Amino acid sequence: MKIDITKLINNFTPVIDVDEQINFGEDYLNKTEIRQLNDVKIKGTISKDESNIYNLNLNITGVMVLPCAVSLEDVNYPFSFEIGEILTNMEEEDENYIKFDDNSIDILPIIWQNIVMEIPLKVLSPKLDRRNIAGIGWELITEDEENN
Repeated sequence: MKIDITKLINNFTPVIDVDEQINFGEDYLNKTEIRQLNDVKIKGTISKDESNIYNLNLNITGVMVLPCAVSLEDVNYPFSFEIGEILTNMEEEDENYIKFDDNSIDILPIIWQNIVMEIPLKVLSPKLDRRNIAGIGWELITEDEENN
């Protein structure tokens, strides 16, 4: 998701608005627990200050489909978070610097990294009957049953 920042570089505008909707394909999802991630909404701004430092402020919302930790059924997990990043086009080899290409910047890696950090350790399906969960040699005991 490359954003053209020519207007910022040439000081034609102080802010570039970002308002996009993207889908993440299998190449992103293969290394995560996410089964589906469509219609992710990205809304925010990119601005530049006097010292050529770019400020990225985004609001990311969407729904990721994850497997239930017990039944492995699909569970819709809504998420919403803010990203506040400081970007620079300095040529130093440092992982904190984002590289700019021909007056544009690709913000998709930043967005993806933050989405991955939102994945919960486990989710449970709302359809799951938690009263009768058992297997061979084990059963789920809730705190209420344990205290009786």
